[in-house]
Amino acid sequence: MKKFLSRAFLPFLLLFTTCFSTFLPQPAKNVPFSYANSLSTVQATAETSAPTAGDYACILSDDVFFYASADGKRGLFLLPKSYYVRLLEYRSDYCKVEYQTDGGNAKRVAGYVQTSALTFVDYVPSRPYLYYTFDLHYKIEDAEQTASSFLTEITLTCVYYGDYLIGSERYCYVLRGDEFGYVPKPLSLSFEENTEYADYLASQQPAPEVSAPADDTAEGKTSPVQIAILVAVCLLVPILAALVLKPPRRAPYERDE
Repeated sequence: MKKFLSRAFLPFLLLFTTCFSTFLPQPAKNVPFSYANSLSTVQATAETSAPTAGDYACILSDDVFFYASADGKRGLFLLPKSYYVRLLEYRSDYCKVEYQTDGGNAKRVAGYVQTSALTFVDYVPSRPYLYYTFDLHYKIEDAEQTASSFLTEITLTCVYYGDYLIGSERYCYVLRGDEFGYVPKPLSLSFEENTEYADYLASQQPAPEVSAPADDTAEGKTSPVQIAILVAVCLLVPILAALVLKPPRRAPYERDE
């Protein structure tokens, strides 16, 4: 009889073990590690090379001087922020570069920029240089009035290259005709920034991942329903075991021999 009861109890024990292991939170699956991918990423990051002639560098500060020589002693003008220079010769201290192009009223100018102030890019900007012109109007106030203003008034068209400070006064380095020089900076002078570098950085950012909605039944989590079922099974198994293992009642008419 006891042997029969023990065999009958086994299915209930198996049921309890299965339910208990099913509702327990499962450990998260390990993501396979790829040593080859990791190594290639490190190598790609470590492999850097010096810029070569023809590369462009963006100006990201307002105080980057364009120098006439490689010793940094004779600054011609401050390069317009967000625009570019084209590399002619790379050096660790001062790079030889060119700014502007020949054509129209502009003229290419070669000089030097401190290397640490340059941000080299791996693309060719569509508008690397600022092309900005303005008119200067001069009038001789004390000149004798005549029927013509030919000798008393003159208007000059200048190509703007950059600012230059002399004490507290701000001047412009400009090209007028074939000559470079300095003129007082007009109060109305303003220009738009070049957004190519900012657009390039934005294009390199990874697309934001869309997170899946929270799911209480996801792997590794136990929902309240699962907990309730687990508790019910835990309470039910001892009761069933007690009923199975309880010895049968003897009939009243049975007599002990």
